[in-house]
Amino acid sequence: MLKPKVAITIGDPAGIGPEIVLRAVNSLKVQRVCSPVVVGDKNVISKYFDINKKSKKAEFVFSSNYSEKFVLGKPSKVSGLIACDAIRQAVKMCMNGQAKSMVTAPVSKESFKYAGLKYSGHTEFLAALTKTKNYCMMMICDNINSVMVTRHLPVSKVSSVLTKKDIVLTTALSADFVKSFLKRKPEILVCALNPHAGDNGILGNDEKEKIIPAINTLKKKGYNICGLYPVDVAWAKFLKYKYDLLVGMYHDQIMLPLKILNPKKIVNVTAGLPFVRTSPGHGTAFDIAGKNVADPSSMEEAILKSISN
Repeated sequence: MLKPKVAITIGDPAGIGPEIVLRAVNSLKVQRVCSPVVVGDKNVISKYFDINKKSKKAEFVFSSNYSEKFVLGKPSKVSGLIACDAIRQAVKMCMNGQAKSMVTAPVSKESFKYAGLKYSGHTEFLAALTKTKNYCMMMICDNINSVMVTRHLPVSKVSSVLTKKDIVLTTALSADFVKSFLKRKPEILVCALNPHAGDNGILGNDEKEKIIPAINTLKKKGYNICGLYPVDVAWAKFLKYKYDLLVGMYHDQIMLPLKILNPKKIVNVTAGLPFVRTSPGHGTAFDIAGKNVADPSSMEEAILKSISN
C-alpha cells in the first residue's frame, strides 16, 4: 500500500525551519506513515539535505533558486520570498492531488513584510491562495482541540474587531473539523473575552452583545455548546471534564495554557481549506537558528496530524 505524500515547506530559511524539517522527515515515526516531499529553495535544500543520495528519505521539489544571501537569525526580504515561494508550490501540489496534505515550517511576519506580502501569516496567505472565504486557526495538542476567533492582533484591538458573525463562523468550522475525526458531534466550551465574563457589563459588554448571542445562534443550529465561562474557569472545566473543543476569543487565551501544558505537542491547523494544512505550534526561533539544537518534536507531530484525519 502506497503511503500518502505530504508536502512540507522549509519555512523562513533564516530560522530553524530547514533544520527541524530535516530531522522530522528522517524520523522513523514519520517514515512509517507517509512519504515526505520537502518543498523549498534549491540552495537551502542542498545545504541541509543530501539531494544526490541514492536512498532518499524524502523527495524534493524546488520552488525557487535564489542566489542572494540571507543571514541566519535575521528576517529579510529574500528569506521572506523563499518562504512564500515554497508555500505557493506546496499549495499547487495539494490542489492538483500531488500531495494529500501540507505541513508548513515556521515563517516570519517581518520577512513576509519585507517581501511585500500583505498577509500577517500563513493562515491568511493560504486562504488567499486557495480562494477560501471561511477559515479559522485551530490548535491541537494531544487530545486538546482549541480555536481562536481573532488571531494575530494587538490585544487593544480585540474587542473592536470581535463580532458575533466571526464567533459563529469560527466555532462552526472548527466543530465540523473536530466532528470529522471524532465521528460524533463534539461538546464545545466557550470562553468569555473579559475577566469574570464581563461581570454583567461592569468589565465589558462583549459577552452580552456578541458572545452570548453567538452561542444562542449556534445552539439553534444544533451545536452542542456549554458556556459562557471566564477563561480561567473554562480551561479548568475543559480539562477536568474532557470537552472536545475549546473556543477562545483571542490568541493568548489559547496559546498560553497550551505552551504550559505540552509545548512539544502543539500543532496549528487551518480548518476550512480544501486540504489539511498543519504547522508546528512555535515560531522561527531566530535566536537558535544554525546552532543545531532545535527540537523537531512539534514538526513531527504536525506531519503525523496532517494525515490522521
